[in-house]
Amino acid sequence: MKVTASEVHGDISPQGVIPAPDGLRVGYPGHLGGYSRECALKLYANDAQLKAYAGIDEVIRALAEGEIDTAVVPWSRGHQRPVRTTHQALAFWTGICVERRVFRAISLSLLGPPGASPSAVRRIVAREALFEECDVWLQQNLPEVERVECLHMADALDMAESRSDTLAIAPPSLARRPGLVCLAQRIEDDPGRVAQFAVLRRDHARVRGQCFSCDATVDEGQGNAVLSGASEPAG
Repeated sequence: MKVTASEVHGDISPQGVIPAPDGLRVGYPGHLGGYSRECALKLYANDAQLKAYAGIDEVIRALAEGEIDTAVVPWSRGHQRPVRTTHQALAFWTGICVERRVFRAISLSLLGPPGASPSAVRRIVAREALFEECDVWLQQNLPEVERVECLHMADALDMAESRSDTLAIAPPSLARRPGLVCLAQRIEDDPGRVAQFAVLRRDHARVRGQCFSCDATVDEGQGNAVLSGASEPAG
């Protein structure tokens, strides 16, 4: 399947919000929320019905089968590394196009139970991609700790919440869970990096493809959304 996006141009509101018809169903991966949910909330405000799915495969399947009308999924990480799961799912489910792409500043933290001691930590649990993004910090600070890969971020947080010797890598916003606190902030190897998220549709209408930050400001002279405190991203 060929996915295309047009050149950047602006037909968005000053807040970067996509006008949503009543009852628009918007899906995103991750029952815990995270950055895909944050992007969806900023894009659609309170005008849409948001629905969480376990992962990227599940949300794109739901879009292809008509359970939802649009989806917000991770597209690429720092230095333009594509999110493999997204691109593989789009190759499998035909008839889906990219309506636009969204830039979002990313930070990662080490989460664990209150009072956790670094000397007692035996393992760190995270998705594979997050280990890659924090490799230097982990080598410098916790080189002997076992790294355990998991499929979903929820699995990592469940383990960290239930075991005193286990920590999880996740966005700092997820430390709101009762059994977790943020033990170390900004552990990503590339601070201030920007990831890219895609807004997907099931139809074949002309792809608009605006690229803007979830924290975007608008150049009133041009009507284009621009990144706040960031340049063109290097997902």
